Amino acid sequence: MTSLTDYFLVAMPTITDYAFNESVIYVTHHDVANGAVGVIVNKPLKQTLKNAFKDLDIGEYNPGWVNTPLYWGGPLAVDNGFVLHRTGAADKHIYELTNNRNVLTDIAASAEKDKLFISVGYVAWSDYQMENEIKHNDWLVVKADSGLIFDVDASVRYSEALNLLGIKNPGQVYCGGEVFA
Repeated sequence: MTSLTDYFLVAMPTITDYAFNESVIYVTHHDVANGAVGVIVNKPLKQTLKNAFKDLDIGEYNPGWVNTPLYWGGPLAVDNGFVLHRTGAADKHIYELTNNRNVLTDIAASAEKDKLFISVGYVAWSDYQMENEIKHNDWLVVKADSGLIFDVDASVRYSEALNLLGIKNPGQVYCGGEVFA
């Protein structure tokens, strides 16, 4: 299977687990033999960055960020904040996930200073786990579009991700059988 780094995984309507129901996951790293890492990009918490972290004054980096929503990025490491940021390297994937707060200074000084995504938690798969979930129709796969993360309201990211696949109505998605690759 080709690497799915820089792709979205879009939850099939049959996923009912709250953690992944109607989730859109940006895959930041994928290697079939070693697993994958990503972040859910469409589940904002009822909290802004202003008071999200006790030891971080987000306004020091950019006053415009204080009202930016904090996202639930997945069930792993939920006690840690993670920043989705541009890698800056043309030969690598577009975005990566880090919990190094120094990247905030870089983003604040960049041309993309208005594009900030911070989550608590992330998602990960062991070797071949994601491939098996795709094979069993848990996920739809589509090339990521950063505009969906940074320019589209979180409340419609799931339907917009389906639109990237040409699906206008989630009820149109057939969920039976297995896909054999």
